Amino acid sequence: MAKRDLSSIRHLLQRRRRDILTAHLGVRRELSALQDQERDPEYEEGAQTELADYTLSSLMESQRTELRLIDAALARLDAGTYGECLDCGEPIPRERLEALPFATRCATDAALLERERGGRSSAPTL
Repeated sequence: MAKRDLSSIRHLLQRRRRDILTAHLGVRRELSALQDQERDPEYEEGAQTELADYTLSSLMESQRTELRLIDAALARLDAGTYGECLDCGEPIPRERLEALPFATRCATDAALLERERGGRSSAPTL
């Protein structure tokens, strides 16, 4: 992959990382505000608060997962191994990396791993 392309992907990953961290702070504030509220004794309102709490917690976990993937991609960029499929060692197509910049496998190997797992994975194979 060309140096200019790698620089562009690094910039994309860093920008996405900053966006996630900013959003993550907002979600944490919302979750904290919900937790600090006095619970309404009415079941329906309490259930809505619990649903919001669950939703915000799930969002925070998704953000943490994406941050780990971005950090791993940045580490591969630094190590000079970015864009190599973990399974076959072949280059991951540029189009795939532009769409999913933290991909670790070519589309063929990712699909193969998904089939081997039998769809048991809660997240798509990268």
